[in-house]
Amino acid sequence: MIETFLDTLYAGLLYLRDYLFYPGTQGDFSLMRIMSLFIAFAISGAIIVFMSQGAVLKHMGPKAHKVKAYAVASLSGIILAVCSCSVLPVFASIRKKGAGIGPAVAFLFSGPAINILAITIMINSDILETYMVVARIIGAVLLAAIIGFTMFVFYRKSEQTGDDEGFVVPEDQVTMPTWQRLLLFATLFLILIFGVYEPIPTLILIGFLMVQLFLFYKLDDVKTWGYESFTLAKKIFPLFLIGVFFAGVLNVLLTEDALSGFVGNNTYLANLIASGSGAFMYFATLTEIPIIESLIMHGMHHGPATALLLAGPTLSLPNMIVITRVIGLKKGLTYFALVIVLSAMAGLLAGYIFGLL
Repeated sequence: MIETFLDTLYAGLLYLRDYLFYPGTQGDFSLMRIMSLFIAFAISGAIIVFMSQGAVLKHMGPKAHKVKAYAVASLSGIILAVCSCSVLPVFASIRKKGAGIGPAVAFLFSGPAINILAITIMINSDILETYMVVARIIGAVLLAAIIGFTMFVFYRKSEQTGDDEGFVVPEDQVTMPTWQRLLLFATLFLILIFGVYEPIPTLILIGFLMVQLFLFYKLDDVKTWGYESFTLAKKIFPLFLIGVFFAGVLNVLLTEDALSGFVGNNTYLANLIASGSGAFMYFATLTEIPIIESLIMHGMHHGPATALLLAGPTLSLPNMIVITRVIGLKKGLTYFALVIVLSAMAGLLAGYIFGLL
């Protein structure tokens, strides 16, 4: 018994080592995945400090144009750099400040799913195909708008119809011309693209970044950027490592035959099991990716895997408790049901399309 337990722990640690330092198929040592994470944390910190959050939140107020509000809410997760641990307080605050139930719920769903950190890890995955990355992004944005608008239709009579009084748009931490912000983010994203493959362009881009920081930014701004990036990494990276470790444990405990019996095919029931399981499990940011990689290796169909990718980061049992306290039990249960049912439908559709590729 003890020997089996120790072997399982060793398998998890071995998987963690290989995931971080031997990501390629050739088994060669590489810091590619670590470098990608480091750059992604830097970009997320820059988004928090230099991107105008107030400009985004302003468009989700009760007087905002409906199409515009849902578009902003469904896409703002990547702009605001929220993760599964921070989306709940942001969701609660924008509700209290006047955001409608529809846009607020749209943001709540899409925020964790299109987080730049998660997308970066998926792109660098050796297991998850590119079409799954595309399916997650498109599915998260479309389902966010659909779920948000459905919530609005169901509960529009209970929404207050007063004016925007009390909706206070937060001030930006840093004030600067828009072109400077765009130049900064363009440089950072180019570093992310070239940083793990091409050293010469990366060094040139880093030098260009240093010039921008020297010319356009105050030292306090740069310090704040570093602090926010470090804080985000401190919250997320340990949980990510834990998730990778448990993915290695799953490799030992799960058998292909047992898994394939439940989610090994692309039926609606299989997708519903995947989305329902993901809704009640707790996925810290990024941990869903190595876990799903492990599940796919053990026979999980890509359709149910997509359903799990959509429902898992958005819901968990702790999240459900907080959400019901913010919007009430009835609205909360409606939202949970919509996420599970529609994520399963999206997984079923995605699995069918994957089969044609």
